[in-house]
Amino acid sequence: MRIIGLSDANILGIHSMALIAASGECGISVHSIAEITKCSQHHLTKVVDTLSKSGLIYATRGPSGGFHLGRSADEISLLEIYEAISGEIDQNDLCLSHSNSKIQLDFFKNVCNELSEEFLKYLKLTKLSDIQTKAEKILNKK
Repeated sequence: MRIIGLSDANILGIHSMALIAASGECGISVHSIAEITKCSQHHLTKVVDTLSKSGLIYATRGPSGGFHLGRSADEISLLEIYEAISGEIDQNDLCLSHSNSKIQLDFFKNVCNELSEEFLKYLKLTKLSDIQTKAEKILNKK
């Protein structure tokens, strides 16, 4: 069970963006990202297409082609990646209940809102460049 529920697409998007940032000017292919992350190339292609449509990345074609960042890793927050994949976060409704019950306990709602706000703050403040070095280590092992 997950406490913070990120979708597979969100996780793949963040990992892919880190690997694209780490690849530098050379770029990196979907095939290489799929190998490294051990994910479905088909699913990854959908995620990368979404990131590309948002302008966070772009592709170059040819034998040495691949994906590249649309702008500097210092300028891209994890929140931008998250929202590119899942849509804009409604900050007025951070704690949705999936229960049919009309009962809302203020204590739990407050805890949930505080945790959600902290996670949102982390996503806003953490730049792609902050996680890029971890991806560089993965690429250097390859």
